[in-house]
Amino acid sequence: MRRSQLGTVELQHGWTPTLERMTRRYTLVVLAALVSFAALLGFVNLVDRAPDRTDLKADRSIVVIAAPGLRWADVTRAAYPDLRETLDYGAIGSVTPRGGKTGTCSTDAWLSLSAGRGVSVPALCTDPPKPAVAGSGARFADRSSWNTDEADRIGLLADRYRAAGKCVAAVGQDAALGALGSDGTVDSFTPSAKGARYDKCALTLVDASGGSARTTMAQLNEAFAGIPASATVIVTGLSDGPGRQEPGDARLRMLFVLGNSVKHGTLWSASVRQSGIVQLPDLTATFLAPLGPVPSQVQGSPLQLAPNETPSSSLVNQARQTDDQLRGVFDLSVPFFAGWALLGLTLGILLWRSRTRVVGWLPPVLTVWAAVPAATFLSALSPWAAWPAAPVWLVVFTLLFAGIIAAIAYAGRWRRTPTGPIIAVAIATWVVIGADVMHGSRLQFGSLLGLQPINGGRFYGMGNVGFGLFATSALIAAGLGAGALIVRGERRLAAVTIALAGLATVIIDGWPGWGADFGGPPAVVLAAVVLALLALAVRLRLRLVLFAGVAALAVAAVLAFADWLRPAESRTHLGKFVQQVIDGEGLGVVGDKLGANVQLVFGTPFSPLVPIALAVLIWMIARPTSRPGRALDDALARVRFGRETLIGLLVLWTFGFVLNDSGLALLLNGIGLALAFALALAAQTLRREQDPTIHI
Repeated sequence: MRRSQLGTVELQHGWTPTLERMTRRYTLVVLAALVSFAALLGFVNLVDRAPDRTDLKADRSIVVIAAPGLRWADVTRAAYPDLRETLDYGAIGSVTPRGGKTGTCSTDAWLSLSAGRGVSVPALCTDPPKPAVAGSGARFADRSSWNTDEADRIGLLADRYRAAGKCVAAVGQDAALGALGSDGTVDSFTPSAKGARYDKCALTLVDASGGSARTTMAQLNEAFAGIPASATVIVTGLSDGPGRQEPGDARLRMLFVLGNSVKHGTLWSASVRQSGIVQLPDLTATFLAPLGPVPSQVQGSPLQLAPNETPSSSLVNQARQTDDQLRGVFDLSVPFFAGWALLGLTLGILLWRSRTRVVGWLPPVLTVWAAVPAATFLSALSPWAAWPAAPVWLVVFTLLFAGIIAAIAYAGRWRRTPTGPIIAVAIATWVVIGADVMHGSRLQFGSLLGLQPINGGRFYGMGNVGFGLFATSALIAAGLGAGALIVRGERRLAAVTIALAGLATVIIDGWPGWGADFGGPPAVVLAAVVLALLALAVRLRLRLVLFAGVAALAVAAVLAFADWLRPAESRTHLGKFVQQVIDGEGLGVVGDKLGANVQLVFGTPFSPLVPIALAVLIWMIARPTSRPGRALDDALARVRFGRETLIGLLVLWTFGFVLNDSGLALLLNGIGLALAFALALAAQTLRREQDPTIHI
C-alpha cells in the first residue's frame, strides 16, 4: 500500500479510488444502512401495530375483589363457571404483584396497594397483623414494629381519599391493610364479605378469600352479592398467595375489570407498556386518578383499555401463555446459559488443541455460538412456552435463529475477511435489540436475556443485560470496521464510523420513548470518544478523558431533563428521577441503586469473580510488558485495531458497571459476548493463516 501526492490510496487489487470517491461510497453505505434499518422498523410496526387505547373510566364507585394467588390458568369453566361467563363483558389483563421480593405475599400486596409502590415486610407475611374494630372502622396498633423502609409511605391511598372528602372501606382483615391511613386507622371495616355493603365509600377493598389459601367460586359470588349496579368491579389475584411466598411462587395473577363504562378488551398501563400486563401500583394510580394528579411517589400509571372483539377465551389463553413464558425464562435462564458457557468452553479447548490445524467446521460453529445471545431475543417470537417439553423447544428455536444469523454472516462478500462474519453477527445483535427497544421491548420482555419482570426487573426499555449486549456489539462492530478503514489509510472515516455507532446507540438506549436508560448513555459516550480518539491516533491525556466524562454525564442529564419536561403521566423513570431529585429524594434513590449493585456483586461466592476478571483485563492492557499482557498483546496484534477496540470495551464495561444498579449483569453479559466473538474471530483468523487460499 502507498499514498500518492494527490491523496489517493493504491490497493493490492490495483484500484486507486480518490479520497472523495471513498467518502462518497462511505456516505452511500451509511445512508443505505439507515434506510434499511428504518425499513425494518417500519415493517415491524406495520405488522404489529399498537392498538388504540383509552383511559379506563370508573363509575360512581370502585370495588376491588381480591382472590389472592388466583391465576388465569386456574380460571376454568369447571372451577369458576360464573366468572368465565362474565369475561366477554369486561377488560382482561394480568397483574404482576412485585411487592419488593420475588414472591409477594398477600400482606405485602395490600400494603403495596396502600403505598402505591412495592412494600415488603417479610415478618408480616407469616404473622399478619389483626385490625381492632373501632366503631364502624378499625385501627392497627403498634405500627412501629412493621420493619420496612416504606413505612412512612403506607397509607397514601386512604389519605388522598380523605383529603378529597371521601373514604376507603375494607372488607376482610387483610384488605384493611390496603385501606388504612397513615395514622393506622380504617374509615369503614367489615370483618367478612358475608352481608357486606359497598355503598359506604367511593372505594371498597374486599378480601374474598376469608384467609383461605384458595378462593372458591362460592366465595367470589358471596363478595359479588352486595355490589351496586353503578360500581366498577376489579377482580384480581392480587398476590402470589397468603403466607410466606418463595421465589418459585412468583407468577402473573389474573385481573378483570367489569363496569357499565368498561368495554371488552385488553388492559394496559404506561408504567409497563406491555399489552395485557400491569403492575400492582397501577391499580393505586387508577384509584387516585379521579381525585387529581397522581402523586410522584406512586410507581404506577392509571389503567388504560384497548377495546377489541377478540373472544375472552383467546385473551385468557394469551395471558396464560405469557405467564408460562415469563416463568419459564426465569427458571431456564441460569441452566440455559450455563450450558451455553460449557459449550463455549468445550469449543475453546478444541480450538486451542487444534490451533495448528483448525478444522473447517469450527469457525462456523463458533459463529453460531456467538449468535446465540441475539437468537434468545428472537426466540421470544415463537410459541415455545405453549408446547409440551417447552425447554426443548426453546433450545431448538434459539439454535434455529442463531443458525439464520450465522448464515447471514457468511452470505455476503464480507465473509472473505476474518473479521467480516464477526462484524455481521455484531451488527445483527445490535439491530435485533435496537429495533426491539424502539418497538416497545416486546422481545426483551419475554426472553432469556430480557427484562425478567417477574424478578422485579424492568417492564420496558433497555435492561442492563440487554444494554451489555447492545453496547458491546456496537463497539465491536464499529471497532473492527474502523480497523478495516485504517488499513486503507482512512483514519477520519474510521473515527466517523465509531462516532456514528456511538451516537445511534446512545439515542436508542437513552431516548425516553425507547430505551429510557440513564446509566448506559454516559458509558457509551465515554467509550466511543476514547475509541474515536484512538482511531485518530490521538494520545489520551487525563484532561481530555475527564472532559469526555463530563460530556457523557451531561448527555444523560439532558435525556432525563427532556423526559421530565413531559407530562407526569408520560414520564419514564428518567423524568421521575429528576422529580425525585427536586423533591429531595435523589440521594436515597442513588443509594438504593448502589446498594443493589453491591448486593449483586457479593450475592453468590462466584459473583465477585466477574469484576475481578474485569480488573485483570485492565491490568493486562495497562501492563503489556508482563507475561499475561504480552500474550494478550500478541493475540490482539493479529487483528487490526483490536487492542484499541478492547480498550474501548473496558471503558464501557467499567463505567457501565459503576453507573447501573445491575452493573454485574451488564458486566457478565458484555464480557461473555465479547469472549464469544473473540473465539469465533480467532478461529477465522487461524483458519485463514493456515490456508490463505480458502474462499467460503
